[in-house]
Amino acid sequence: MKNILLVGFYGEGNLGDEAILQAICENLPDLVTPIITSGSKQPYGKSIIRRGLISWPSFLLASRKCPITVFSGGILQDWSWEGVTFFAHRIIASAKMGSMPVLFGAGIGPLRSEKARRLAKRALSFVKVAYVRDQYSYNLYKSLLPNANVHLGTDWTWQYKITSRSLPSNSKMMVNLRQWGNKNLLNKVLEITSDFNGIKTGVSARKGDTNLIKEICGISEVVCPNGFVEFANCCQNAEYGIAMRYHVALAMLRAGIKTKLICYDEKVKCLAESLKLEVDENGISKQFKAPPWDFFVDNEELFKKMRNSFILLVAKNVAESFLLFYFLFVA
Repeated sequence: MKNILLVGFYGEGNLGDEAILQAICENLPDLVTPIITSGSKQPYGKSIIRRGLISWPSFLLASRKCPITVFSGGILQDWSWEGVTFFAHRIIASAKMGSMPVLFGAGIGPLRSEKARRLAKRALSFVKVAYVRDQYSYNLYKSLLPNANVHLGTDWTWQYKITSRSLPSNSKMMVNLRQWGNKNLLNKVLEITSDFNGIKTGVSARKGDTNLIKEICGISEVVCPNGFVEFANCCQNAEYGIAMRYHVALAMLRAGIKTKLICYDEKVKCLAESLKLEVDENGISKQFKAPPWDFFVDNEELFKKMRNSFILLVAKNVAESFLLFYFLFVA
C-alpha cells in the first residue's frame, strides 16, 4: 500500500477546503492511502494533527513514508503570518525528508510584505510541479520564480457535476458573508440586500457565517448546505446571489445564477476578472451576472489537464512501488 501526504487547512469546518480534499481523494487509486493534515478525523485514509509543535513528529514521519506531498487550496497568504509559515515550512520540510512537494489546485498570495515574499520564494523553490487555480497566483508565482514549473489550473471543485437548473418561479436572492474586518464592505452589502424586494435567504459555508448574515443583513433564514454539490443545488432555485467566500461564489456561478461578488481578497477579485465583471472602489462587482458559457468550457478544460497531470504523477509513483514489490517478493 502506497501513501500520499495531503496538506491543507482540512478538518476545520470550511466548506471549500473539505470539498477540495474530497475531490483529491476521489482521484486517488484504491491502492493509495492518503495521510491528511487535519483538525479533525477524516473519512478518508489517515488523519494527523495539523497545528502546533506537536504536529511536527507525525508530519515528518509521514513525509518519510510518502513519495509525494500535495499542497492545495489557499496557501502562502500573509493575511496572517501562519498563512505563510504553515505551508512554507512544510514544503521545505517535506522536500528535506525525501518527499516531492507539489501544488495542485492551489491559490497563492497575497504576499504583501518582503519578508513573506522571501520565505514563500524559498519554499516554492523546492516545489517540483505546480498547478495554480487562478491567473493572479500564476503571475505571483512567476514573479518569484520565473523559471518555475508552474501551470495554470483551476479549483478542485470542478471535479463535481452540477445539475442544470430550471428558471426560478419567483424572485429570490441567496446571500453569503464571511467574518472579515472591513465594516464598510459589510455595510455596502446591507445596502444591496435592503434594496432587494424579493425573498432573501442566507447561505453559510462555516458556522461563523450564520450569525454574521443575520446580524448584518437582518435575514432570519440561513441554510447550511452539507458539501459543495448540495451548496450549488440549494442556489438553483434562486435568481440572484451575493457571495463573499470564494467557494460560495464558485457554487453560485456553477448553479448558473446571477451573482454579485464581494471581492474581499485577491482570489475573489481574480474570479470577478475572469468573468469580466467590473469591480467598484469598495471591491464589489457592479452588476449581478450569470457566468458565460466559456467560463464552464475553459475551467473544465483546465481541470482536465490538471487532473490528468495529478493522476499520472501518482500513478508513476505507485508503479515504481509495484515494481519494487514484484522484484522483492514475487519474482
